[in-house]
Amino acid sequence: MITFFKRWMTQQTDGLTAAAFIVGSSSLASRILGIFRDRVLAGTFGAGMQLDAYYAAFRLPDTAYNLVILGAVSAGFIPVFTAWMEKEGKESAMRLAARVLSAVGLVLIAASLFIIVFAPVLIPWLAPGFTAEGNKLAVDLTRVMALSPIFLGLSAVVGGVMQSMRRFIGFALAPVFYNLGIIAGTMFFGPEIGVMGAAVGVVLGALMHLIVQSVAATGVGFWPPAAPNFKDPGVRKILTLMGPRMAALGVSQISLTVLFAVATLTETGAVAVFNLSNNIQSFPLGLFGISFAIAAFPALSRAAGASDDEGYRQTLSSAGRKICFFVIPATAVFFLLRAQIVRLVLGQGVFGWEDTIRTADMLGIMALSLVAQSLSPLLIRALYARQDTWTPFLISVFAEATTIISALVLHGPFGLRGIGIAFSVGATVQAIILLIVLRKRFGRLGQGETLYSVYRTVIATVALCVVGFPIREWLGTIYPLETVWQVALQAGGTMLFGGLAFLVAAWIMKSSELEELAHGIKSKFMRKTRLVEGAEQAR
Repeated sequence: MITFFKRWMTQQTDGLTAAAFIVGSSSLASRILGIFRDRVLAGTFGAGMQLDAYYAAFRLPDTAYNLVILGAVSAGFIPVFTAWMEKEGKESAMRLAARVLSAVGLVLIAASLFIIVFAPVLIPWLAPGFTAEGNKLAVDLTRVMALSPIFLGLSAVVGGVMQSMRRFIGFALAPVFYNLGIIAGTMFFGPEIGVMGAAVGVVLGALMHLIVQSVAATGVGFWPPAAPNFKDPGVRKILTLMGPRMAALGVSQISLTVLFAVATLTETGAVAVFNLSNNIQSFPLGLFGISFAIAAFPALSRAAGASDDEGYRQTLSSAGRKICFFVIPATAVFFLLRAQIVRLVLGQGVFGWEDTIRTADMLGIMALSLVAQSLSPLLIRALYARQDTWTPFLISVFAEATTIISALVLHGPFGLRGIGIAFSVGATVQAIILLIVLRKRFGRLGQGETLYSVYRTVIATVALCVVGFPIREWLGTIYPLETVWQVALQAGGTMLFGGLAFLVAAWIMKSSELEELAHGIKSKFMRKTRLVEGAEQAR
């Protein structure tokens, strides 16, 4: 059994759609657990001071993780490791990974110690609207959660190796165990130590994240840890590439921190409402946008390394079309059913109707930029595959500056809603500029197929709204929507008939994405086929 489990965790996955399916399936499980996690948090603590402090406490550890790990792995490590393995061989590439692992661990230990020591100084700047009690609670929570970036950082490097070797299962499962840790901490420790139990769960989940990836890496010859060597050519190359990415993430973290700070000045519970809304609307973002971006990144890197411009364009176009096919109708569903979704996901315990309405308003505003948010990870990785990290950085600076200025201007007249508007405006600006840059450099993606595909998806989504909206209103007049089952009936009926309208319209217009999806499902469950590499195959 143990041998079978290890073999399953380390098996290689060929094909963009197959890799995206693995990552997406695990992402779905993780997102469902994330929803349950938020339901437990909201039902236990409500959208008030405790949950505000919990989310504010995430800022410093999350910033350390994002700057060091996302900058190193996404921008520098995977492209360099992939190229190193092709040119220098697996053994040399594993030695490089070992040096990076040691360097990351050393840096994150130092960052965690810094956070623990200076949390009382930094938290008042991050949350100027908190009371003295809220500040103290946020500081205590921050010091506990400061341990989590160490485990997550080491896990991310191991996951980068696994992605580069096309072994996605361990990487995909790790977030599931991370959420399980948070849920366990909240449910088992929360009744005794309050919101501090959730913080303990964060550390537990981060440790489980590392363990899962480590188990997956045992069967692929991962080199044992070695002393960091910053003079190593590969390490220096990674550092060179990650610099702009770290700067871009720094700008993003500053923008998010400003949004948090402004939210604390609007109303109590604003930080919790912002985070809960963001987590819900991130469901399709993680399920489709991130999954296809992660799955396409190694293929984009290989095509760029081989100077295969046509393969590069086709991979990018195929992934982009698939993202739009899933995310555009998801945007419509989230906007139509924002109140129903929030009530079903979070409506229990001390999370009442007032909290539901505030969160639903924010969810509807943020969901308007879902397509832009989902495309950006793919477009950014497309530039990273070309080992261009400066262009995404400059675009990020402009987009985040737009977000900050919009938040400062809009929070006065619109309150908390103004922060949601600023968030969506910044995300949309970033995606548009990225598309313009890629189009200018590499020409039309998919020779016009992309725009035509998006056009068909939009028309099918209009059919979803035309059918779904009256169904929602009709069911709302029949039932008073006072119980969970009545709300679920309204949401389920709207999604069922609206979804059928979408599929029929897409079928009538002969959507290639729908055909690939149907063919992939048929191949998966009706006959055994070999997974092949390619942008258009959905085997």
